[in-house]
Amino acid sequence: MNDEFIEGLRQFQQQAMNLQSMMTDMQQRMPQGVEGTDAQGAVTVRMAADGLPEFIRAAPGWHHRQEPEAVGAAVSEAYGAAMSQQMTTWAQALEDANWQAKADQLDSQAGQPAPSTGQPDIPERDLRYVISRPLDELAEDVLSAFDAVDRMDETASEPAEVEGTSAGRHVTLVVTKGALRSCEVDGQWAAGQSHIGLNQAFEEALGDARGKLNSAEAAGEDAFAGLHVDSLLDEALAILQNPQRFID
Repeated sequence: MNDEFIEGLRQFQQQAMNLQSMMTDMQQRMPQGVEGTDAQGAVTVRMAADGLPEFIRAAPGWHHRQEPEAVGAAVSEAYGAAMSQQMTTWAQALEDANWQAKADQLDSQAGQPAPSTGQPDIPERDLRYVISRPLDELAEDVLSAFDAVDRMDETASEPAEVEGTSAGRHVTLVVTKGALRSCEVDGQWAAGQSHIGLNQAFEEALGDARGKLNSAEAAGEDAFAGLHVDSLLDEALAILQNPQRFID
């Protein structure tokens, strides 16, 4: 049983390292600075690397291209156009890199015994002060952590959704991680605004939304940190470095 557990940790470590490398490569290929505009050319949205707008800008003379009551819908349309362009460019970049073949190869390797020429490569971490515990105790804590993560997933099956508003609450953006869900603009207020005033409100609402989203994500990270995953990882890595020390 101990040998099987150690072999499972070894395979998990190798698979995680391969997956991390592939995900990093995918992120590096994500196109930057992609823009989209509504059909009337009244609003332009530039995508940021995290999937949210980097900025939202109304064009000079936007009144002649879009009705004030439709500005919010124009923002959503421009965002959708930018997202579509970004995904098309990204898909082409992944195809050029033969990403699908790499993903298939990684999937085929899952569950196969990892080739070993002695001790596996271990990420550099300070393991000098890891407390030696019986393997069954470590396994129990790992399973408990998995259960806690499952419960967190059940209570947060949907990503955090927040509202960002401008100073006068004339512009409201609803965002979640990686996506703009909706935009509402007070049409009566917008009718009296130049592109400068409208863009200022967009900037304020976007900044407010990002701040609230960061706070919500930080709260989730704090809950995850409470599981002491780093300590469990250190113990698992220590086992891989010197299995007999923990099972004798």
